[in-house]
Amino acid sequence: MGTAPLSDARLIRFSTAGIPEPDRVASWEAHNTASVAPLRCRALESGFHASRVRTTIGALDVLRTIATSHVIERDAGLVRDHPVDQVAVHMILRGESAFCTSDGVLTLRPGQVLLRGDQPFLHGYTGDLHDLVVGVPRSLYAEFTHGTPPSRPQVIDTDGPSGACVAALGRLLDGAVRSETFPRPDDATVLELLAVLISGRRVPLSASAHYAAAREVVERHLHDPGLSATSIAARIGISERHLSRVFAAQDTTVPQFVRALRLDRAHRMLATSGGRERLTVAEVAHRCGFASASHFSTSFAKRFGMRPTDLARQARGMTAVTAEGARRAG
Repeated sequence: MGTAPLSDARLIRFSTAGIPEPDRVASWEAHNTASVAPLRCRALESGFHASRVRTTIGALDVLRTIATSHVIERDAGLVRDHPVDQVAVHMILRGESAFCTSDGVLTLRPGQVLLRGDQPFLHGYTGDLHDLVVGVPRSLYAEFTHGTPPSRPQVIDTDGPSGACVAALGRLLDGAVRSETFPRPDDATVLELLAVLISGRRVPLSASAHYAAAREVVERHLHDPGLSATSIAARIGISERHLSRVFAAQDTTVPQFVRALRLDRAHRMLATSGGRERLTVAEVAHRCGFASASHFSTSFAKRFGMRPTDLARQARGMTAVTAEGARRAG
């Protein structure tokens, strides 16, 4: 299993920006009917706005939605006349909402996941919404989770030992719908990580899925000088030897990978250090998990061909030139 570049043609974008406000709700309804499923929508306040990016990963539909407060409804008639043969997995990134069915009301908060089949519902977003939704064909859902699609909606909390896998899933999906250049994950990896999320327990994963989970651990703990292969392996539930094989398949080692990410983050911080937050080299080294500023400087110069102090000086100079240009233009 591997990844392939994501082409621009694979991203389908929609936005109510530029549409007259009285027509935005109708446009949002029409978009959903054409690309997702027929439903009804109404705004809860003036100034309604919504945008969506959609892509596919194998047989999976992936959507990232950002919208102001509104209500969507898919009643029994729409479900009967326009059935959808998918299980929807909603990853809530921002905003609270209430999901209402004949079984009751579920309150959803950021960090939670809603799992639902195609049943009548009313979903009210009380504030700004930002979520990721994966549409999984029912046959694939049964194959990878070894279970039946849910007969009623379920809310899943993403804390606990499977947290790294869930976070890795979110990162892969968000990248796939955010950038045309983000490496496209294969659908098997996404399905494996979804199985961890849905089952709430560790399940056998491929090297690709383990790599995604390990990368998420590294990204989250990059500031910790004690980050090691031992701690990474423990967090994703595999042996250190197995972790080494996972990274060997990516033509790298765990220490090389961690160092590369630390240096990349340090470079980004120094390249923008000419702004309001003027960090010293020692501060950048500390925030990126280097045990000493001298070791950081040596590694940085070897990687980028310049000292970190030189990059910081260039960034400050560029900021000063830009500010002077803006002052003269004004």
